[in-house]
Amino acid sequence: MILVRNYVNGIFVDSKETIEDINPATSEVIATIPRSNLNDVNEAVLAADKARDNWSSLSLDERRKWLEKIANALEARSEEIAKLESLDTGKPIKIARAVDASRSVANFRFFAEFSKDFHEQKFLMEDATNHVIFKPVGIAGLITPWNLPLYLLSWKIAPAIVMGNTVVAKPSELTPLTANLLAEVFDEVGLPAGVVNIVHGFGHETGQAIVSHPLVNLISFTGGTQTGRIVAKTAAPLFKKLSLELGGKNATVILKDAELELAAKGAAKAGFTNSGQVCLCGSRILIDESIAEQFTELLIHEIESMKIGDPQNEETDIGSVISIQHLEKVEKYIQLALDEGGEILTGGKRPQLDGINSNGAFLRPTVISGLNINSRTAT
Repeated sequence: MILVRNYVNGIFVDSKETIEDINPATSEVIATIPRSNLNDVNEAVLAADKARDNWSSLSLDERRKWLEKIANALEARSEEIAKLESLDTGKPIKIARAVDASRSVANFRFFAEFSKDFHEQKFLMEDATNHVIFKPVGIAGLITPWNLPLYLLSWKIAPAIVMGNTVVAKPSELTPLTANLLAEVFDEVGLPAGVVNIVHGFGHETGQAIVSHPLVNLISFTGGTQTGRIVAKTAAPLFKKLSLELGGKNATVILKDAELELAAKGAAKAGFTNSGQVCLCGSRILIDESIAEQFTELLIHEIESMKIGDPQNEETDIGSVISIQHLEKVEKYIQLALDEGGEILTGGKRPQLDGINSNGAFLRPTVISGLNINSRTAT
């Protein structure tokens, strides 16, 4: 059992109430995390406010060096990141290693390099000189989802702090473990207290408290569209700077001159990487009619060749979805597809797995054909 605590003002802080963190591949409780309240968020915001003057007074080069220190410390724990991410999300360890662990390190390095391109800008007119001045926004409230936990948290924190802002971050309550590891890294490298504060809890409690706090100047939220509406509605009257990356799905288009075997491999990977739980995943496939039958056969072969099972197994291609509740939601859409006249070409059922994974949130990769393009399932 892992004990996750808030990280506020450079100190790990216990909470009065806790939430259970469940491994979706086994349905076992693996950690407890804080259920942060308004007071917890306020403490974090005040710590960020206290740190902001000293942090923003550092040169860009000095802050860049902190990003490089963080990247090096994260890289030294890459395998631990991969294992925790696989444990927390149910994704295959090889994907957690190749995507989550490597990209989290790369994000800090990328923004360290990117910041080197910031130079004074001035534009001359006949009777005036116009200067572009870059300065920190202030305190950034950063809220991240469960599908790519550390990948997206690092993607937000790195640019925020290198440009002189301080941070109050809330990871998803479903996947808190690598955010806790990141806090340990901040502590290990000696990042000044209050520059990054991490508070855990539910979105409607902890997240809402961050969004509505009068001292938080910037909100960056990645998550569902419905929640994004609430975030925007809260932040807009307070004139906070706002960045929303909301849910979306894409169509994979297969043209008649495509290399079909290569396209089938690509479409299968695009559709089912991380069990399809990425906003970039190609959840619909549009195929030129002349090659539709041949391509579909190749696609089904690729999908049925994917190994589904224990995420910790190096051979696994498909792990679990994020929770039993999410599994049931997807199953309802499969039933809806049947009700709308669709035909299941492969998948659609839970696999029969043995041992610790027998109670996990697993579903076979599913392909449905014959749906009207305007059906609810297709849209």
